[in-house]
Amino acid sequence: METLSLKRDDLKAFLESCEKIRRVQIPVAADSKQYRFMPMAEAGAGAVALDCLRTMLPPKKYFFPPEESLYKFDGSRYLPIEPEIEPFLLFGVHPCDLAGVMITDRFFSRNYPDRTYWIRRNQAAFIGLGCMPDSKCFCASTHNQYVDSLYDLFMWDLGDRFLTYVRTEAGQELVHAAERLFAPSTEKDRHDCLEMLDKRNAAFTLKADLDDLPQIFDLSDDSSTWRDIASACFTCGKCAMVCPTCTCYDLDDKTDLQGHGERIRRWTSCFFRDFTRVAGDHIFRDKRERRIKNRFLHKEHGYVNAFGSPSCVGCGRCLAVCPAGINVVSLYKKLRSAAARRCGSCQKPEAPATA
Repeated sequence: METLSLKRDDLKAFLESCEKIRRVQIPVAADSKQYRFMPMAEAGAGAVALDCLRTMLPPKKYFFPPEESLYKFDGSRYLPIEPEIEPFLLFGVHPCDLAGVMITDRFFSRNYPDRTYWIRRNQAAFIGLGCMPDSKCFCASTHNQYVDSLYDLFMWDLGDRFLTYVRTEAGQELVHAAERLFAPSTEKDRHDCLEMLDKRNAAFTLKADLDDLPQIFDLSDDSSTWRDIASACFTCGKCAMVCPTCTCYDLDDKTDLQGHGERIRRWTSCFFRDFTRVAGDHIFRDKRERRIKNRFLHKEHGYVNAFGSPSCVGCGRCLAVCPAGINVVSLYKKLRSAAARRCGSCQKPEAPATA
C-alpha cells in the first residue's frame, strides 16, 4: 500500500481539488459540542472540523436516509423512484464509522440487495481520518479502532502533516489530481505515526468485555438488570437514530382518492411500542423491558448468529445522546455479573475424597 505525506496547511487545497471530482462532504461544527456532515460547497473547505470525534448522525444517512420515497403507484403498477445522486466523497470518517458502513453494507446485501441503498452507496468514496478517543469511545473493545478495508484514502494526523494511505484506484485518482501537494512518506513519518498510535491505544479508558456476550445474554434472560434498565429508559429511540448500524424502518403508503400515491420509507426503532403492531391491533412486544432486551439481543446476539460478529462498533453515540444516562458498557458488565452469580449458585460442592 502506498503511503504519502500531506502538509496540514495543504489540506484545504487538497479538498478543493477533490471537489472537482466528487461532491465533498465534511464534518463541521454545528455548535460548541456537536458536529455534523454537510456539503463542503456550502460550508467551505476551511470549515472542516478535524477535531470532530463523532457527528450527530453517522454516515449511514447518505445511503439510508431518514426518509425517502421508494415507489410511485397509479392503482395498477408500481414505478420505482431512482435516487438522483452524483459521485460524492465523505471526508473525515473515523475507523468505527467505516466499520459501521461495512455492517450496513452486509445488512442491505442479504437475500435481495436493497435497491436505493446500493444506488447511493455505489456513488460514495471515503477518506478516513484517525482520531484520539474520549471517555465515551469503546471501539477498541469491539476491535474497530482500526480498519483495513472500505476506505479509498486514510489519513493519520501527525500534527503538522498527515500520513496518508492510498488503498484504491479512486483514492489514487484523488491524489493524482493534487499530486503537487503530496510527498513520499519518510522514515520520520512512519516513526511519528507509530508513536501516535501507541499514545492513541493508551487513551482508551472505556473498555467492555464482549467475549461470549451472546452466551451471557442467554444466561441473563430473566435478570433483574433488564427491569432496572426498563425503569430508567424513556424508549425515546435517540440511541437508534444516531447508531451507525441500526436499520429499523417503517413503510407508509400515501394515496389520494384516485389511487395514486407513493411508498415512503423512514427510520424507526424497535424501542417504539408500535414497532411490532400488526393487524388486529396486537403488539408482540408490548412491555418496555421486552423491547429493550430485543434491541440489545439483536445487536450482540442475533447479529452474531447471522453474520459472525456483533453490530455495535463502539462509537459512543448512544452514550452521548441518552437522556437517561444509560451506559451500554455498564449494562454488559451487570449482565455478566448476574450470569456469574447464577452459574455460581448452580455449582455443587465437590464430593469429599474417599479412601
